[in-house]
Amino acid sequence: MKKNQKQNESTRIILKKISWTALILIVYDIGRHIPLPFNDYKMIKQLMINDHLLALSGSATGANLSQISLFSLGLGPWMSAMIIWQLLVMIKKFSFDKLSKREASFFQLLITLFIALIEAWGLLLGLRLVEMNLLKTLIIILTMVSGSFFLIWLANMNAINGIGGTVTVVLFGMIASIAQQVKPIFKVKLTSWNYAFWLILIMIVGLLLILMAVILDKAEYRIIIHRILINNKFNQQTYLPVRLNPGGGMAIMFGLSLLLVPNYLIRILHNFNQQNMLIYWLSKNIGLNSYFGVSIYVIILVSLSIVFGFVNVDAEKISENLRKSGDYIINCQPGVPTQAYLQRYIKLFSTLGAFFTGLIAGCPLYLGVIYSQYSTTLMLPGFLLMSVSMLRMITDQIKTIILLHSYSDLFSD
Repeated sequence: MKKNQKQNESTRIILKKISWTALILIVYDIGRHIPLPFNDYKMIKQLMINDHLLALSGSATGANLSQISLFSLGLGPWMSAMIIWQLLVMIKKFSFDKLSKREASFFQLLITLFIALIEAWGLLLGLRLVEMNLLKTLIIILTMVSGSFFLIWLANMNAINGIGGTVTVVLFGMIASIAQQVKPIFKVKLTSWNYAFWLILIMIVGLLLILMAVILDKAEYRIIIHRILINNKFNQQTYLPVRLNPGGGMAIMFGLSLLLVPNYLIRILHNFNQQNMLIYWLSKNIGLNSYFGVSIYVIILVSLSIVFGFVNVDAEKISENLRKSGDYIINCQPGVPTQAYLQRYIKLFSTLGAFFTGLIAGCPLYLGVIYSQYSTTLMLPGFLLMSVSMLRMITDQIKTIILLHSYSDLFSD
C-alpha cells in the first residue's frame, strides 16, 4: 500500500515538473518567433542561407539566427559568462571563490550583460539589420539583450520547477534550429539509389556515434575507498567513480558559445577600422568556414573538455572531504597525496575525453571547409554527442526523483 503511495508521489512530482517544462518551452517557442522591429526579413533569410554555419553554431546555445527574433542571442552570453566566471574562480588569486552566492550571481550577470551587448551589436552589424540610425540600433540591441535575459530567467525557472534545468531549453532550441538547417539537405535532387545510399550511410554513422557517445558517457573508472564507519561486505563496494569522459558533451555547447564572442567582437572592430587588413582577414576567417576558424574551435573544444573534467571532479574538494571524514584511498596518504593521486586520473581521462570530443566534433569540420556543401552535415556528429550528454542529464534527474521516493519510512505509524 505504502509502496504504491510512494510510486504515485514520484509520478505526481515528475508529471508536475514535465508540465512546468512544457509551459516554459511553449513560451520559449513563442519568443523564438517574435520578430525584431525595423528589419527586412527577406534579406536576413538570404544572408543566413549564405552564413548557415553561424546559424547552426548559434543553435547550440538556444539562439535562433535563422529567423532574427526576440531570442536571437539565446543563452550564449550567459554560457560564455559562466566559463569566464569558472576560470576566475579556479585562479583563486582574486578571491572570487570566497564571494557569497548573491555577490557571485551579481558579477555573473554583469559579465553576461557585457557579452550580450557585444553579441547583439555584432549581430546587428554582421547582418546589416537596419540602416545606421542610432535610435533604431539602440532599440534592437536592448530588445535582443532583454530577450536573452528573459530566456535566462526561463531556463532558471525550468531548473527550479521543471525537468532538465537549462539543458532542456537548449536541447529544444537546438533541435528546432537543426531541423531548419538540415531540411535543405533532403531537398537535393538525387537519383533514388543515391538518395537511399547516403541516407542509410548517415543513419548508420549516426547510430554508431550515438553508441560510442553513450558508452563513453557511462563508462567510469572506480577508485576503491575504504570507509572506516563501514565494517561489513558493503565496505568492498564503496568507490569513487571517475568518468572516462568527465567533461562530457557540454564542452561542445559551451565551445560554440565561446566561439561566437570573438566572431561578433571582430565584426564590431571591423566596422570601426575597415582599413586594417588584420581585422579584415580575421572577419573572414574567424568562423567555421575556414581552417583557421575550425582550428580555433578545436583548441577551445579540447581546452574546455579538460577544464570541465577538473571542474566536474574536484580533486581538492574530494580529498578534503575524505580527510575530514577519516576515509581514505588504499595505499594513499590523506590530504595532498590523495589530491595528487586523483588529479593524475582526472588529467588522464580528461585528456582522453578531450581527444575523443575533438576528433568527433571538431575534425570533420576541416572537411566542411573543403566541401562546403556538406558543412552542415559534418556538424551533426558534434550535436549528437551534445544531445547524448543532455539526455543523460535529464534521465538522471528523473531517476533521482524516482529513487528519492522509493524508500520505505524508517518509522511507520
